[in-house]
Formats: sequence, C-alpha cells, structure tokens
Amino acid sequence: MKKVWIDTDVGGDIDDALALLLAMASPEVELVGVSTVFENTEARAKIAKTLLTLGGFGQVPVYAGEGMPIKATSVYDMPLSASHLPKTYEEGAFGKAVIEKNAIEALHKAINDNKGLNLVTIGALTNVARLLEKYPEDEEKIGALYIMGGAVHMNLNEFNFTSDPEAAEIVLQSKAKKKVVTLDVTFKCALDKEQIERLRACKSEVVGKVLRMSELWGEGMILHDPLTLGCLLSDEFVQFEKSNLKVETEGYYSRGKCANLCDFNWNKQGREDLLVSEGVKAKEYCEFYVNRICEFDNNNRKIIKQIIKRENSTALPY
Repeated sequence: MKKVWIDTDVGGDIDDALALLLAMASPEVELVGVSTVFENTEARAKIAKTLLTLGGFGQVPVYAGEGMPIKATSVYDMPLSASHLPKTYEEGAFGKAVIEKNAIEALHKAINDNKGLNLVTIGALTNVARLLEKYPEDEEKIGALYIMGGAVHMNLNEFNFTSDPEAAEIVLQSKAKKKVVTLDVTFKCALDKEQIERLRACKSEVVGKVLRMSELWGEGMILHDPLTLGCLLSDEFVQFEKSNLKVETEGYYSRGKCANLCDFNWNKQGREDLLVSEGVKAKEYCEFYVNRICEFDNNNRKIIKQIIKRENSTALPY
C-alpha cells in the first residue's frame, strides 16, 4: 500500500473529482491527506471533504491551501480572485464540511511523519512550491511527485502550469523524483458515452455526487487527473522518458508553456529525477478506470486479493 497526499483544484474540470473517486476505490492507496489550491480554496476543500465523507473516507483531513499564485494575477486574460467560486460548486451542497487551513504546514508534517510519502498534484503547483521554499529539505524526503501539468508536444499553455508558472518552474527544478503526466497523453483518455452510462448505473452515493458535478461542468469526462494517479497504481498504462523541462515565466502569451531541452535544438541531457509522459494505452486505461469505479462499494472498498508488485507490474487487476 502506498501512502498518498493529493493536492487538487477540485471544483472546476470534473477530472479532479474523478481522481478522488479513484483514490477511494483503490486499496493500493492509503490516503494521508488532501489539500486544495487556486482561487477559492476553502470552497474547493468543502467539495473534497464532502466527496470523501460520502465515499466513507471522512477521516481523511482536508486542508485549504494557497489561493493566489506566486506572481500571476490573471490566467488567459481572466482576472484571478480568492473569492471566485469553482464552476461545480453549489451553495448548500457542500456547506456542512469542516475545513482545516495551514495546508503547507500540514503537508510538511505529513512528509516527515510518513516516510516516502507520494504527492499527486492535480492543480497549480503553488502549495508544493511554497512548501519547498519554506522547507527545502523536504524535496529529498518526498517519495515521488506525480504531476499533471504541461504540454510538451502541443503548442498550448496547459492550465495547471499556466495558473502559476513560477511555482511549476520551482517544482520541476527541485531534486524530488518527478513523473510529469502531460496534456499530450491525457487528452487521449476521454470516456465515451457507453462508459459514462456505466458510471451512471453505479449505486454509490459519491459517484452520483460526482456525476451531478459533471453536469455542471458540462464538457465531457477526460481523465487528465485520474491518469496521473493511475501512474502511481501501475506502470502499465503510460510510457515515460527522461526529460529536461523549463517552464516559460517571462512571456505574455507564452507564460506556462514547457520547453523540452532534450530536443535537437537545445540538446540537453534528460534528468534522472524528471520523467515525462510520451505515450499512453488510452483505451485500456479508460476501461480500467470505469471498471474500478463501478466496483466501488460506497461503504467498503472492494478487496482485491491479488495486487501485483509495482516494481514488476505488467498488468493490474480491476
């Protein structure tokens, strides 16, 4: 079982909520804590806490983290505010959740109390960057960072990195072991209508809540964040290569874009601590995801009798 902390901007794109579902449905994961990031982090924390409680994980602490980026005041010309409510937040639907603050201090404590703690970051990297600024010794205590962010082979400013380019650059240049799951591969993992209907047939209350959030989101279900968590569960689905990334922080239209310094122009060596996604078995992963969630019991996780060792994994049971 792997100890995991999830840092999320849940409440916008539905994929964060889908990733929390996967964490709850996966007996390979011991969820140590959750922190929220970007704009109204208290509202996001209420969403996360509600989902965890509905799924039988109400004991997992949730902390509201950094709302505003290190430097950015807007994203794609849209002004940022710590009071902005996430798109899938409904007044009254998440209001009873009790939220903790001081996410950075809580994460620092968790890293030191749980040897080899894995961080899954599925939002802006502000919380992690602030942690590393305040506690630089933590970068070598983290088991691994699984980062959803960037678009290496696309001419696109991916949202998580663009939300806080300075934070993304700080984290990528750290000594922590990192696996970066980029938009290049996550866009390939979109659930089709039949798969979504199978999720709708689930009896779990928390799955129903996520589907209601998906209706508010209204833009389909692409497994950006669940794929990132899936890379912690198994090495079967995503292929990685050593890389050397820099995040653009100076340009206006280019802020947040990734430069791959391993290409034939820069010709830099790939770094041992920085693996970047290069390919994905998209159909297989989408099926894995849907099957795993459909087997999720609202009151008790399905016990998988045979869990293949991660080091030698070539397949993963649903």
